[in-house]
Amino acid sequence: MQAVIDWIVEIITTTPPWVVYLLVWALVYLESAALVGLVLPGETALLTGGVAAAVGDTSIGVLIAGACVAAIAGDATGFTLGRHFGPRMLESRLGRRIGAERWDKVAHAVQHRGIPAVIAARWVGYVRTLTPFVAGMSRMAVKLYLTANVIGGLIWVIAVGMIGYLVGAAVGARLLLYGGLVVGGAALVYVCIAWWRNRHQRARARVDGADAG
Repeated sequence: MQAVIDWIVEIITTTPPWVVYLLVWALVYLESAALVGLVLPGETALLTGGVAAAVGDTSIGVLIAGACVAAIAGDATGFTLGRHFGPRMLESRLGRRIGAERWDKVAHAVQHRGIPAVIAARWVGYVRTLTPFVAGMSRMAVKLYLTANVIGGLIWVIAVGMIGYLVGAAVGARLLLYGGLVVGGAALVYVCIAWWRNRHQRARARVDGADAG
């Protein structure tokens, strides 16, 4: 395990800055533009980039400036796609896998809260990824959406990027990785338990349904 930690730390500290910039900016952009955030949240890339800036040669200023542009552009792309292809997206295989309940929750927030909902969505996992598409489908005024997009994007990128940078500077990459492994392990255990319970409940429901029939 120590060898693995040392290897990861070496990668973080020796990766050329331009590689860090491109990876972080691309992931932040694609989070909403291509729904990548459903698999890899943008804050993960931002936090990692912030740590890389703290322990390596990456400039936190350049990283954050580019990420701001990427976040705003990514959400603007998602908004445009939602405006033109929203219904197709909902009916697609991915749209059905996301689930009507999630789409409806985001749509309700956007329609009833407007700008505050778009800004706040930056801080909630899948909501951040789906909101641009839903806002586009809801025919939210372009000026209102762009205003919320810029405000929310700037606040989110600066805050998350600086958290990664400050934590990386305070505890170092090695200690941070140990903590990440602990948290990741706990999360994996939680997911496995939730999956098992869900499967058990479905099996029990099928048995009860068969007995009732």
